Amino acid sequence: MRKAVWLWAGLGLCGWAGAQSFSLTPTAFNINPERTNTAQVRLQNQTLQPLQFRVEVMKWSMDGGQAAYVPTRDVVVNPPTFQLGPQGAQVIRVGVLKKAGADEMTYRVFVRQVSDTATAQVDQQDAQINLSRLINISLPVYVTPPNSAAKVSFRMNIGGQTPALEVTNSGNRHLTLRQLRLVSGDQIFPLGSNAVLGRSTLALALPLTLPAGAAVEVRYQDAEDKEQRAAVTR
Repeated sequence: MRKAVWLWAGLGLCGWAGAQSFSLTPTAFNINPERTNTAQVRLQNQTLQPLQFRVEVMKWSMDGGQAAYVPTRDVVVNPPTFQLGPQGAQVIRVGVLKKAGADEMTYRVFVRQVSDTATAQVDQQDAQINLSRLINISLPVYVTPPNSAAKVSFRMNIGGQTPALEVTNSGNRHLTLRQLRLVSGDQIFPLGSNAVLGRSTLALALPLTLPAGAAVEVRYQDAEDKEQRAAVTR
């Protein structure tokens, strides 16, 4: 399903009057390599102000439980720069040059504003939009073979200086955990929305150590917005 996400940036937070709004459809580049090697998203500007952007794509992996990005020639993006006119729209396209294998390939497209117009902050769906004074949109690119699958497990790691929830995906495609939260009794710790890539581990810092022996589970919304629950080992 193609989803449109509206982004409202309250300029009053930055000392401006009025508001900016944008729409993004869809919120990720999803590619089935057996059918196509291209995908696109559409960015709509609902304001009366022109905005200038530059676009780049990076290879996305996990390193030490955290996201890592490196330059790549596997994917091309068009256009590399553009001006989004007042109430205008821009289609951003990607093309994958690398031949797909059995495992999902993952990249990120960064759409960065190059002027100094002030905005605010939003985090929606698969897109992570950091809106301070310059709009910075990060969109995932998933090149997903049809027979790939995610297989995740959850573990509490309390051996380091900061307690962490480790999400390990031994499968060969990503899994997006929307509205992820750690639950122990009547305590709920929101952990935001996160994607764990295939054959990777994602480490999420926890605010405090839970009581020894306390039963812990995670809850999250899946791609169909259904709640899923899973036990957490220690």
